[in-house]
Amino acid sequence: MGVESRYRGQVRIIGVPGLAGVADMEGFVARHGAGDMTHVLDQGEIWRRFGVTSQRTYVVIDDDGTWFRTGYGSLESQVQMLING
Repeated sequence: MGVESRYRGQVRIIGVPGLAGVADMEGFVARHGAGDMTHVLDQGEIWRRFGVTSQRTYVVIDDDGTWFRTGYGSLESQVQMLING
């Protein structure tokens, strides 16, 4: 069970592969068992909007639209920090 499934109803996780194409994105999803989350192919616009410059960057957007960017730790640890405050 992936992070999205474990925390469904508490957080929504969306993967954005940056400049990767569909085949690369699908390969990543298959290799990492990330099929339980939504993935958006946008060719870099979302990355630019949030100042993402590398993989393993997480952008957390609150219900009120405030956001922060981080790239430390695993996705699971980032989600746990959000939920636990």
